Amino acid sequence: MDGSGFAARYVNMDEGLIRLALMIGTPLSLASGLTSFLITYEGYIGGQNLDKKLAFRIALQNVLVALAVFAVISITVGFVLARVFAQ
Repeated sequence: MDGSGFAARYVNMDEGLIRLALMIGTPLSLASGLTSFLITYEGYIGGQNLDKKLAFRIALQNVLVALAVFAVISITVGFVLARVFAQ
């Protein structure tokens, strides 16, 4: 088979939708991480605690969690869209 058959079109569409979801999801993940950092850091510093190192470390942990969650969501949306359009 030369790769231009019925199944090959769906494989290419799957890859395209997953790439599209990642291209959209990556900047949104970064924006959510930055927002999470700023909210956590300012909230911690603005409260009773004034330890900037601890506030930075906690905010950085929140950034990593937010990035991971939104990256998983982006990949999942890409796979779901690819499966929905393939049917």
